[in-house]
Amino acid sequence: MDKRQESWDIASRGLFDVAIVGGGINGACLFHQLAGKGYTVLLVDKGDFAGGTSQASAMMIWGGLLYLRNLDIPSVFGFSKSRDAMIKDLHPRVSARSFRYIPATKGGRNRHFVHFCLYLYWLLGLFNRNAPVSQEFFEEASLLKPPLQRCSLLYEEAFLKGSDAKFVVNWITAHVNPENAAINYCSLGGGEFNAREKLWFLDLTDTLGEYQVTARARYVVNCAGVWTDEINNRFCIETPYRHIYSKGVFLGLNRPPEHRVPLIFEMGPNGDALSLVPWGPVSLWGPTETKVESIEDGFRVMRSDVEFLLDHAERTFNGPVDKSHIVSLRCGIRPLAVKRSFNGNSCSLDLSRYHRIARASDVPWISAYGGKITGCISLANKIRAHISGEMMPARPHKVESSVKIQDIEWSTFPGLTKRVPSLEWCMENEFCCTIEDYLRRRTNISQWVPREGLGANNENLPFIKELALKISKNNGSEADKMVGEYTKGVRMRFDRVLEKA
Repeated sequence: MDKRQESWDIASRGLFDVAIVGGGINGACLFHQLAGKGYTVLLVDKGDFAGGTSQASAMMIWGGLLYLRNLDIPSVFGFSKSRDAMIKDLHPRVSARSFRYIPATKGGRNRHFVHFCLYLYWLLGLFNRNAPVSQEFFEEASLLKPPLQRCSLLYEEAFLKGSDAKFVVNWITAHVNPENAAINYCSLGGGEFNAREKLWFLDLTDTLGEYQVTARARYVVNCAGVWTDEINNRFCIETPYRHIYSKGVFLGLNRPPEHRVPLIFEMGPNGDALSLVPWGPVSLWGPTETKVESIEDGFRVMRSDVEFLLDHAERTFNGPVDKSHIVSLRCGIRPLAVKRSFNGNSCSLDLSRYHRIARASDVPWISAYGGKITGCISLANKIRAHISGEMMPARPHKVESSVKIQDIEWSTFPGLTKRVPSLEWCMENEFCCTIEDYLRRRTNISQWVPREGLGANNENLPFIKELALKISKNNGSEADKMVGEYTKGVRMRFDRVLEKA
């Protein structure tokens, strides 16, 4: 029995201290924190873990440098503190890393003023990172057009090892045991709070078609990210906050060998910045910053997104950058927490990425709004403090996680020089249920191999078919259906977007 099957069994017969809705970065971190303190926890997600916003970042753990332009000192101090705590407590999954700021040559901020701001940023980080330095000669200068080669400012942030999605999944798998359950592809259809028993009864359905149970929990935490408002409306939960959405798109480009340090570039009248981030065999170029009205629009790359990024790449880099250089498209939606009365006229860059927490007045329910990877531990600690103030854990002692990295079984994939976890191991230990789960979130194959792993000319299609056969337990017709749906999705998400760009 794999971990997912075990979790369904536990959910059907267990009584949980806390049920968490949403298996993104906030839900996963809270699951880790609560389970580690002895609470019995159920985590459910209607899709795959890290299948939303948490699979589309640039893997950068930053201390809130953006907020210096608005003199939002408390946010900078808070994010810097969170960043440094993650470096200290989560090494090697989070490690310090140098970043290189490239000042604009025309119409941008004065280089000396930027250097001063980076010193202020270092000070607000309590001198925990390396001090910023100016460098006139640097390896990546050969990638840039001549005006941008004159100077750079080196400072220090942090970076995730592997990927953001894997970071989330690792937190979840560490605490799945006979008392704690985590279930992906689990629809929360409805439920109610029984005031007499002081319990939530939650109706759960397996969207893959095998299970249907009613789970019981003393407390519910809504960490559904961009879907938080939708879940609250379903359960008639009212809060003073809501989400607005901003879309961010990255292009995965073939990485030049001299690109070793993330590069940050000034652009735009609103203080926007673009980055070129080395990540395995690709360099991530982006992100865009576009307000969107619907969740669906936030997960869809448009022709205008690609053209915008290619246009700025042409202005920035020393050499042609066109559609032929694009290995992958990376698109995510940012949930920005605002007061319910917010009029929606502000630039999304002017809105804080900080989290907000709302406790329902009449039932044991907490809603989490906004947030980002850097602040996930701070958010989890605050929610845990709320819960611990109302109830003690079922097992009031610290529980160690069970992850053993050395137990991973490794495999290979064409086009990659480094090994990847095997599909069989991911199915058994990491709740891997679909082709996309494996290629996108348990490994980086779909982001590092052209056309989401299929290859430029579908040369990897036989390997994808082998994966589908394993997932379907050698059901040939089911495997063919999986492959057909995946290839159709690649044509929609990748091929057609680039054809129009």
